[in-house]
Amino acid sequence: MSRVTLTPAARDALRGDEVVFFDWHVTGLCCADAGEFSVRPLRRSRLPRRARSLGPTDLVYAHPTAWAHLAELPVTIDVRPLWRWRRFTTDLLPDAGLRCCLGRPVRDRSPRPETHGR
Repeated sequence: MSRVTLTPAARDALRGDEVVFFDWHVTGLCCADAGEFSVRPLRRSRLPRRARSLGPTDLVYAHPTAWAHLAELPVTIDVRPLWRWRRFTTDLLPDAGLRCCLGRPVRDRSPRPETHGR
């Protein structure tokens, strides 16, 4: 099961009929799996039929392709209010979707070692 957690601020920012939804955006034409994540609040009644639950709280759902990449990762969801808007964020790297597609570690924050003189 997933280890997705919501900060208290993110939990408070959700309205009574809302959940957090990890969407998957296809970015490549050659690979069916090439894409990136986005996270947004969504009314429970507007969830896609194929959305899968992430975490034990039933407050976080994901697109099936995103779920396949996130199911075993520890992810923290927070919210950053900007005037009257709510921007939900995660502690994933900005290129986490691309890393998943290429088989690179999503949690590795160290720079890639340089390869000289192949």
